[in-house]
Amino acid sequence: MASNGMSAKAAKVVRKALEDQNRTQEWLAAATGIPMRTLARRLHKTNPSDMSLEELDVIASALGTDVVSLLVAARKPQSQARAAA
Repeated sequence: MASNGMSAKAAKVVRKALEDQNRTQEWLAAATGIPMRTLARRLHKTNPSDMSLEELDVIASALGTDVVSLLVAARKPQSQARAAA
């Protein structure tokens, strides 16, 4: 069952940012130092696991943004979040 929490919404924003930047989860793992297996769980499409603020901060930095911007994008309705990412 898909989670509707903030981590799940943030995972969608991160996946979209990776897609927009033509990057992979493997690249993100190398750029952040977060193990690939952990990232795969955090960014899973249907059942993402909870992401810590520290993880999100490191991910945001690797993507060239900040954690606040990612969280704001995650709080927006789906159509607006796509445009913001």
